[in-house]
Amino acid sequence: MKTMKHIRYGSWGALALAMLLTLVGPFYSPAAEAHGERAQQASLRMRTMHWFDTEIQPRKVAVNETVHVTGRFMPSQWWPEHIRSVEESAFMNIGVPGPAFLRIDSRVNGVPMIRSTRFHLGKTYEYDVLLKARAPGRYHIHPVISVEGAGPIIGPAFWVEVTGDQKDFKHTITTMTGNVINPETYAMSTILWWNALWFVIGIAWLAWWFRKLPVIMPRYIKVEELGDDANQLITIPDMIVSALFFGFVMLVIAGGYFWANYQYPITSVLQTGKVEVEPLPQPPQMVEVEVNKATYRIPGRSFQVEMTVTNRSPRPVQVGEFNAANIRFINNKLLNVKAQEKDDLVAATGLRVDNPPIQPGETRTITIYADDALWETYRLTSLINEPDGRFAALLMFFDDQGTRYMQEIGGPMIPSFG
Repeated sequence: MKTMKHIRYGSWGALALAMLLTLVGPFYSPAAEAHGERAQQASLRMRTMHWFDTEIQPRKVAVNETVHVTGRFMPSQWWPEHIRSVEESAFMNIGVPGPAFLRIDSRVNGVPMIRSTRFHLGKTYEYDVLLKARAPGRYHIHPVISVEGAGPIIGPAFWVEVTGDQKDFKHTITTMTGNVINPETYAMSTILWWNALWFVIGIAWLAWWFRKLPVIMPRYIKVEELGDDANQLITIPDMIVSALFFGFVMLVIAGGYFWANYQYPITSVLQTGKVEVEPLPQPPQMVEVEVNKATYRIPGRSFQVEMTVTNRSPRPVQVGEFNAANIRFINNKLLNVKAQEKDDLVAATGLRVDNPPIQPGETRTITIYADDALWETYRLTSLINEPDGRFAALLMFFDDQGTRYMQEIGGPMIPSFG
C-alpha cells in the first residue's frame, strides 16, 4: 500500500512533468507545412464547394508587400444534407499557418467581406482578397469558405515565399477619433497588466486549495468514501475565502468596466448583421448534360461517367476539364494545362474523352474517364465507404475558339471492384 508521502511525491512529479511538457513541447513539435486538405471527408470536398480559376500572385514577396488571392467558386447543388448549408451563414476567409499575413481587403463579387453572408447553391461567385506579408517564411495559402456549423471548406492552394525581417513590418490605422495607432503594439502594456492580474488571481485561488498536499487523488478517494456527506470536506474557512475571491473578482470586473468607459468614451460595437452578395449573372446554358451512370473503378483509380450531352452553342464543343474536389483532370488533347508547382492539384493527362466533338444542335451519349493517382493520394477513394454514395463535379466544355461552358454534374456513384 502506498503511503501518503509516496502519493505526495507522485503528485508533485506528475505536476512537474506536465509543466515541462507544456513549456518544452512547442519547441520540439514538427512544423506543419500545409493544412491537411486530405484529412477532410471526401464528400465534404467533392459536394460542397467547387473552386476554379484560383490564382495567387506574386508567389515571392518581401515583408510589407502585398499578395492577391483571386478566383471563383460555386456552391454545389448536391450539397450533403447532413452538413449545414452555405445558404445559411458563411464567411470568406484565407487559410494560412499562423498570423503570417494581414488581410487588407476581402471582396466577393465586389462586396466587402467584413461580415458573414450567404451563398446560393449552383451560383457562381468571384473573390478577390488582398494580403500584406507580415512574417518571413514559406506558406501554403488557401481560399476558405467558413460555414457556420460545418467548419472551413478549403480551396486549392499555392506556396508563397516571404523574405525580409518581421521587425520591418509596418501597419497603422486611423481610429474614429482621428488617432493613428499601430495595432501590433497598441495598448500592449494594458493587455499585459490585465493578464498578469488574472494570472495572479488564478494562482492564488489554486494555492488556497492546494495548500495541503496531496490534493487530487487522496481527496477523490475521500469523496468516494463519504458519498453524500462529501460536502463536509469544504470547511468554513474554505467558504469564507471563496466568498472573498468572488467579491474581489466582481469588484475587479466592475472597476475595469467603468475604467474602460472613462478611458474610451467613444466606441463602436461589433457588427453581427449579414451582408447580401448577389451571384454573378448566369450565362445561357449552351451545353446541357444528363448523367446516366457514374462508376469508380477501385483497382485502376478510374472515375467513369456516362452522360448525354446536348450542344446548343453555335460551335462544336468537347470536354476539356473535369474538376472534382479541387483536383483538375485535364484532357491534354484539347488543353495544355500543367501543374504550376509540385503540390498543384492538376492531373495534366488525367482526363480521357474518346468521343469526337459534339456538333451544334447535336445530342449524343459520351463517356469520360478521370484516371490519376491523385484519387488515392488525396484520399478520395473513401467515397466508396460513405453511406450517401454520391458525387459532384464541374464539367468544362470548350469550343474550337476556346470559349468555355461550365456545367455542374452529380448523382449516384457505383463502386467497381473488378
